[in-house]
Amino acid sequence: MGFVWFWLVAIMIVAYVVLDGFDLGVGILHPFLARTDEDKQLMLRSIGPVWDGNEVWLLAGGGTLYFAFPLLYASAFSGFYLALMIVLWLLIMRGLGVELRMHMEIGVWRSFFDGLFFISSLLLAIFYGAALANVIRGVPLGEDGYFFLPLWTN
Repeated sequence: MGFVWFWLVAIMIVAYVVLDGFDLGVGILHPFLARTDEDKQLMLRSIGPVWDGNEVWLLAGGGTLYFAFPLLYASAFSGFYLALMIVLWLLIMRGLGVELRMHMEIGVWRSFFDGLFFISSLLLAIFYGAALANVIRGVPLGEDGYFFLPLWTN
């Protein structure tokens, strides 16, 4: 049964990575490709209908991980607590950047939320890359099944 749960969690995480990759790309390229406000709105509208639905895959994967593999969930969240909290805040900041930009009429605030969308998308991509590198490199578990690593490992 663990084999089935493993593949369900893997499919959910891969679905999030694939679907959210487009959103991250739009966020990172947003200040470089969009010259006018209409271009920026067009780029944001391209992800508008689906961008927040992509996070459902992340929540479903995390919830399934908690249900199916509680020791792994506890070890991962205690060991990578700081990195996961930063990712959580970056996800919130990206959501604010996307949603609130559309409601602002003043150019200064639109520029602020454009910058917030760009910075949070860029940092999310960096943190996801660091997380993938740590998974590929391997995570040392102690005898009790727990581990702790500093945020930036060598």
